[in-house]
Amino acid sequence: MKKYELEIRHPQHLSEQDAEALGLFKSTEILSQFDAINWRRQLVSQLEMNGAITTFTVTDTDTQQSVCLSLNAYSASDQLAFKLDSDIEIITPQKNLFGLVTLKNKDYVAFKQLTLDQARAYLNHFLNGQLETLKDSYKTTREKSHQTNSGRVSRH
Repeated sequence: MKKYELEIRHPQHLSEQDAEALGLFKSTEILSQFDAINWRRQLVSQLEMNGAITTFTVTDTDTQQSVCLSLNAYSASDQLAFKLDSDIEIITPQKNLFGLVTLKNKDYVAFKQLTLDQARAYLNHFLNGQLETLKDSYKTTREKSHQTNSGRVSRH
């Protein structure tokens, strides 16, 4: 069975080196660890520690790819908000030079505003090796973001 390294950084850990490397776990154990965290309490601690952060980092021991979920204490919503960063590479075509030339850009799967349920679902996709699902979700989110941004009118 596949194993994953788990590292958790709580708000009281002042630097990234202070994070707890908890060892190797099966995917179901990783999800149990994620579910066991009192995320509301982590949020309160982050606010009390003025800018401290909580991260939940999972690394696939076979591929060395990782996903890092960070709790956003300063979300505009009163709901828990997460950011997902990863080293899952994605190549996206981008048209340049009046649409005549297509360049390929290297990017990494990342999401800025996720609910607790979305963060858990993306973590589950990673643990089940469903990287294409993560990539497709990233592309969809990115396309929506570009459409929203290109639809805005600039006022000077």
